[in-house]
Amino acid sequence: MILFEFYQFVVPKRVLEQKYPGGLEHFKKDIPNLTYSEDGELASARFLKLDEINSFVDLVARKGLHFHRLEFYSNDFCVFTAVGPWWLSEWLGFNNMACLLKQG
Repeated sequence: MILFEFYQFVVPKRVLEQKYPGGLEHFKKDIPNLTYSEDGELASARFLKLDEINSFVDLVARKGLHFHRLEFYSNDFCVFTAVGPWWLSEWLGFNNMACLLKQG
């Protein structure tokens, strides 16, 4: 389970191992603050400012994670705020406090 805080970047760890250069360990090193958290299936980083999360999204997109800037969505990760997700995802369930990888 990943708890929400400000701008929350959430990605399955398996996606990082498959697509991110250097996998999970390099993803952790690329987070520009000390907000990394994880559960058994998800990895997360938190950001306080809109420009910080936007810069991080641009970084992970340059590193190979899917992000469609014009249509504003990703198949690989999600971004959450206090009012909900920036886009809906078929692989991620959430409530007002936390998100979990959907089973099945």
